[in-house]
Amino acid sequence: MEVCQEFPNRYYPQLGTFIKQSIDSIADQGVDVTVISPKAFVLPFSAFPYHNFSKLPRIEHTEKYDLHYPRYIYAIPKKYFYPITGVSYAHFVSRYAIKNIKPEPDLIHAHFSYPDGYGMMKLAKKWKVPLVISALGTIERKIAYEGTYTSKQIIETMNFADKVLSVSDDLKTHIVNLGIDESKVHVVPNGVDTEIFKPAGKEQARDILNLPKEKKIVLFIGALRIIKGVDYLIEAAKSFVDTNTDLYMVGRDDGLRKSLEKRAEELKIAGSIKFTGPVNHEDIPLWISASDMLVLPSLSEGRPNVVLEALSCEVPVVATDVGGIPELMVDGETGYLVPAKNPVELSKKINKLLEDESRREMMGKFGRKSIIQRGLTWEAHAKKTVDIYSELLSKSPK
Repeated sequence: MEVCQEFPNRYYPQLGTFIKQSIDSIADQGVDVTVISPKAFVLPFSAFPYHNFSKLPRIEHTEKYDLHYPRYIYAIPKKYFYPITGVSYAHFVSRYAIKNIKPEPDLIHAHFSYPDGYGMMKLAKKWKVPLVISALGTIERKIAYEGTYTSKQIIETMNFADKVLSVSDDLKTHIVNLGIDESKVHVVPNGVDTEIFKPAGKEQARDILNLPKEKKIVLFIGALRIIKGVDYLIEAAKSFVDTNTDLYMVGRDDGLRKSLEKRAEELKIAGSIKFTGPVNHEDIPLWISASDMLVLPSLSEGRPNVVLEALSCEVPVVATDVGGIPELMVDGETGYLVPAKNPVELSKKINKLLEDESRREMMGKFGRKSIIQRGLTWEAHAKKTVDIYSELLSKSPK
């Protein structure tokens, strides 16, 4: 049973797309999968964030698996009540699963340590099945170290879990430093579908997306949130956007768009900063192919899929040297790594690529070659994950 609060649905198709790709690839290995994607109780009024969750059915039948949407109480404001969310999740989602998931699964895989993993501990104990947790980045690297009650919940969850799957070597080090038994922490990198994310004609992509052909395009893909470093990107943009270069910000607004737009106006670059909002994941290869480079100025990361996707499309990347990003890139060969929170250095590297088309092409080609040579695919991800399932099930009493 795969459990993940973030999972794409008909109303919010951009949520957790990489988790869907992971689960799809596991199902393709012949695993009988059931997916539970809990959603917060919300009122069906547009004034409420994610109000469309109220329209989701309790269950959908897809080609690969059944998809369940149980409800739980997400306590707000998050700053004060986040620990309660995990308790609510455990109560409501477990009650739903006991009543509706038949037969009982052989194993539970929670795709976030909190609240998914925390919420599944009692159920795993009741069903007497192994619990696997995916560790993806900010929760384990940042929140777990803050010394809050939620930090204790996260550490408790990882100590309880039978296996913890880390997306990067860097994140594994952070997890082990929390006191988690190293023998049960495995590095299982996410992958990329190189048949979907492949080189495509820039002009053709721009035609389809109705983007200007005569301009250079610097692309950011991700949620507009502080942890993504987008405010530093706007500061850097004053040194590289002009009449010939635009910056496209592709992704959902997590509350920063108005302040970013205001700052762009103050810097007198608002006309060259394009906020698109969220786009369908199926269109991401087009956006990448239409761009001259991808920029990811994050303050913290696990092992971001968008970097893999850009490199697979032969598009160079300028990114901060945080988390697992340096494990994906070769500085100076597939793009450039820069320090976090440094708009000056960020703009320097962006300008260096903007000024040299042949360098961009060379880096792009090397990027895709490195992805393929290293086998960073979803199939490889799934095989490693299923091997871990098999190891646990061989020891399971069920």
